[in-house]
Amino acid sequence: MELTAGPDDSGRRLDRVLRTVLGDMSLSSIYAAMRRGRIKVNGAKAAPELRLAEGDTIFLHSSLDLSGFKTPPAGAGADEESLEAIADILVLATQDLLFVNKPRGELSQGAEAVEGRIRRALAFRSASSLSFSPGPLHRLDRNTTGLLAFPRSAAGARAFTSLLRRRALVKRYIALVDGEAAAPSEWRDTLVRDGDSRRSSVAAEGAMAHASMRPIASGGGHSLLLVELHTGLTHQIRVQASARGMPLSGDPKYGGSPFKGGYILHALSIGFPEPPFPDLPRLVAAPLPPSALARLGSIFGSSAIARALDELVLK
Repeated sequence: MELTAGPDDSGRRLDRVLRTVLGDMSLSSIYAAMRRGRIKVNGAKAAPELRLAEGDTIFLHSSLDLSGFKTPPAGAGADEESLEAIADILVLATQDLLFVNKPRGELSQGAEAVEGRIRRALAFRSASSLSFSPGPLHRLDRNTTGLLAFPRSAAGARAFTSLLRRRALVKRYIALVDGEAAAPSEWRDTLVRDGDSRRSSVAAEGAMAHASMRPIASGGGHSLLLVELHTGLTHQIRVQASARGMPLSGDPKYGGSPFKGGYILHALSIGFPEPPFPDLPRLVAAPLPPSALARLGSIFGSSAIARALDELVLK
């Protein structure tokens, strides 16, 4: 088999590309195959540390185990067909980024998590990359639902990560809390993380956490909040809301009252004030799960919740 390095492979070490392509082979076996000339680059033996360039041809001898390598599906629309496996959670697929609506109870990362489904759906190697493998660009807690971004190319990963680091994304969440919030407010705290208890808390020193909160609806001892995150610390919204006497309803870890079905925390949207790609809209939004909408409707009224959410995703 002959493979051609794409733009996403340019500058990467040969052994690291091969480790991804030949996932069923051990690294020692890959090195042995290179020494014996069963793996060549541009017709010649190559060292493991060789940096590939776009267009380089990698020759793989027929004696190698290529069972883990998947070529692109043939025919027009093949890429769209590969997304059918995640149609139930797919929100938007652009050339470089993929957005899904993570269900409650699923982890963001791991072979059996949402990440695993994405990797399996995009398991074939595209013309742009032999070795690129999509992983989540940020995280959501197991019981947090909503918008989760994945890269479809190395360019997509770089662009999203750069925006995240520069805090040039607008990330908004919906949260149901105990108590009735009266007015918008800015939340600024320093948080520390206890690895043993897996809890975060407000402390005199720690990592700075900043969020903006606006009440959407209040009544029946609860409030529905729109929270815009300016930082992205573990359990940030859950901790900061609890510190203000408004823990998430159904979140006993941070003092929330019992709430059938568990807490409602939903990553509603990600805004791109300056989209890095022409096919990326300025706002990508994920609808709330039907079960969450029903529970919110029982508190605030279904029509009121529908109007409020429609208004939010249009802004």
